[in-house]
Amino acid sequence: MAEAPLELSRKEARRLFLNQQGLLRPASFGRGADAVVRAIEQIGWVQIDTLSVVERAHHHILASRIPGYRAEWLEDVQQAGESRQVFEYWSHAAAYLPFRDYRYYRYVMASQLKRQRKVNAKQAAEVRQRLLAEGPLQVRDFETPRNRKAQGWWDWSPAKVTLELMFYMGDLTVVGRKGFQKIYDLTEHALPAGQSLEPPDADEWAQFHTTMMIRGLGFATPQEITYMRTGTRKQLPAAVYNRIPLLAEEMRAAGQLRAIDVAGTRYFGLPGDPEIPRPGRRRVTFLSPFDNLVINRKRLQSVFDFNYTLECYVPAAKRAFGYFALPILFGDALIGRMDCKAERKDRHLAVHRISLENANLPRSDPQLLPALARGLTQFAAANACDTIAVAAAEPASLRRELARALASN
Repeated sequence: MAEAPLELSRKEARRLFLNQQGLLRPASFGRGADAVVRAIEQIGWVQIDTLSVVERAHHHILASRIPGYRAEWLEDVQQAGESRQVFEYWSHAAAYLPFRDYRYYRYVMASQLKRQRKVNAKQAAEVRQRLLAEGPLQVRDFETPRNRKAQGWWDWSPAKVTLELMFYMGDLTVVGRKGFQKIYDLTEHALPAGQSLEPPDADEWAQFHTTMMIRGLGFATPQEITYMRTGTRKQLPAAVYNRIPLLAEEMRAAGQLRAIDVAGTRYFGLPGDPEIPRPGRRRVTFLSPFDNLVINRKRLQSVFDFNYTLECYVPAAKRAFGYFALPILFGDALIGRMDCKAERKDRHLAVHRISLENANLPRSDPQLLPALARGLTQFAAANACDTIAVAAAEPASLRRELARALASN
């Protein structure tokens, strides 16, 4: 039976979103490798990205939620075998996903069989034979060494094409990365015993996807539920995504979802009254441009009134905030952005510019400067940097005030 709609203020909605994302209070998911699993299960996916201006997106996203985060924790829970808890595949984009959801992604893999070009049978057989004989391998293991006479198809058809097609279709799985390059293995070798490979039907997948998205967002419109910039959305029939708005309404009528109204906009949420805690001591978190909280820029604007663009894709002359400006979260509000670079060789965090939306905020809120200093110190440590230098700030006085706060931190 459908519950009555729940009405939330904009502030309550922001706090619900942040709480579901594990960003409202420290250590929401606990600590250690188990916290990595809990975080990914709750928010649904963690995007993998190659940009390394600061720590890569997947580590940055997890470090924003897990105190003392270490990269090896993510590696440990991805290892093949009975204890495997995370796997790599496509969601919003290339992502780490909770292994408990593996069966649902078999539906996407099955869809690949219909949409991708066929794998060359001989090449696929060679891949399988080598993986059977040698165990997990990388692309480079299939390439002919320069000092050896060329043999076979590896020289004229890149190994990566076949390996990636077999990965998309579910014949291969990724069991780790070395030098950021994937390590492939046969799927049947890397799954826990008894793991089902039978994909769900389209409606079951759509219901899973709807619930997964709402769990991570706290509340969502049909457009936000179906938001997938790349990856999965391109691999599934349009009818599956077009079905979701109607399905969400059916789930609401059946009591599986609840209507939530925020400032005149109707959303879907999980049933029951959501937990909307107040933040404790307000802290500063510098978010990845690919963080689940900010990745849907339209939703970010509507919920936080924060207009954000990743300007590394914008011509230099047109950048307003810098090449790689990170959104700054303070308590339950987005207050500005920081353009920076981790100079790893020198173990130095170069802050090119910190820009606040409200120039009066440092004076009107005495908690901000100490929180900024703590947040910067923690962010530098997470990026293996021992020193910090702030080159510019907006307002200009913030640079001097922040330097003093850092010195006394």
